[in-house]
Amino acid sequence: MDSNVLFATLRPLALECASEFVGTFVLVFLGTAGIATAAFTGPDSWDLAIEQVAIGWGFAAMLATFIASPGSGAHLNPAVTLAIAVSPHGRSGFPKRKIPAYMLFQLLGATFAALAVYVMFGSAIKRFEDRLGLSRGAPSSSLSAVAFGASFPHPQLVYGKHEEDSSLWNKSDVSALGTVFLEALGTLLFVLVQRVVRQPIQPTGVVAFTSSTSGGGGGGAIHENNDLPPPRMPSTPLAPLYVGAALAALTMVMTPFTQACLNPARDFGPRMVAAIAGWGSVALPGDRADSCWVYLVGPFVGALAGSLLYDVVIHPGLQTRDEAAAAWMRHQQIEGEAILEQLEKSQTLLSVAPGGGFDPLATRGLHHSDFRDSPTPHNYRLSSPGHLHTYAA
Repeated sequence: MDSNVLFATLRPLALECASEFVGTFVLVFLGTAGIATAAFTGPDSWDLAIEQVAIGWGFAAMLATFIASPGSGAHLNPAVTLAIAVSPHGRSGFPKRKIPAYMLFQLLGATFAALAVYVMFGSAIKRFEDRLGLSRGAPSSSLSAVAFGASFPHPQLVYGKHEEDSSLWNKSDVSALGTVFLEALGTLLFVLVQRVVRQPIQPTGVVAFTSSTSGGGGGGAIHENNDLPPPRMPSTPLAPLYVGAALAALTMVMTPFTQACLNPARDFGPRMVAAIAGWGSVALPGDRADSCWVYLVGPFVGALAGSLLYDVVIHPGLQTRDEAAAAWMRHQQIEGEAILEQLEKSQTLLSVAPGGGFDPLATRGLHHSDFRDSPTPHNYRLSSPGHLHTYAA
């Protein structure tokens, strides 16, 4: 393969991966730093500070989505990438060959974010461990590793001491299967919200109308014929806000049970940093033998289920709406062409002049075919003799 062709092929993917790296870094850094601030700077080892953590993750998701949307579509989550790739309606056909690259850079972004948080809070974590008498690497040290990976139930409920000097929860209060179910359910809801609000920008009915008039088979043909990339931007500028609100709400509900991971990269990257930083097996695989795999299986299952729910229930409604709009636009085009044919016979085709009134098109060197072949059809209706009203379809 020619080097120029290879560069032209790899450069867009490299930019998308860089966008995923930056977006995931922002997401995990702000979210994890919020947990560290709540856990290591407060006076109580049992205070989960759920509201603070939830708001932190919500703003982190909002900013990360806003930053990464133009470059890559802001997946920021390996489970989301897989769900979009296997969906027939995902980002106008997300190529499956990009899955490994996206996942790799999401994991790298999460890992570097966790490293930055550890450097930032290293001394605060050490003082926290000294104050509570924690030995890093012991099972109870999962309390000081709370920001680096998820655990079930929340370590501060198990190892944090209440006023009666007793734990609030036992480890057995939340099982591995229960965690998989909760993580899958939470990811399902999150992906469903994300898929709904992140429809590509396209006026209603335009895809179906353009493909039908150009002989294409669907929206994907338009981008292929015009050599345009698939649209990445969401259908509403408020999409980052909706994504952040969804993550904040889920975090607020799920934190005591599973710490609301919902993202394998957000869990596994920080775990690797914590394992190297001295927590060892408490971080990886975790303080429980099944701590690691549940945060891989749950989000992937939930993301696939949420994407399937969108494809089966939500997308058909959008498609029906687009088909109805496209049918109306085709009807308007046919009606306009019929009127143009009638006007051609009388040689009195008129157009609205810029300054008001009507000028013969012939004086401007125009022909009715200029309008008929226009990609944006216009309809001309005679409401009374000598008057022509113009409508843009």
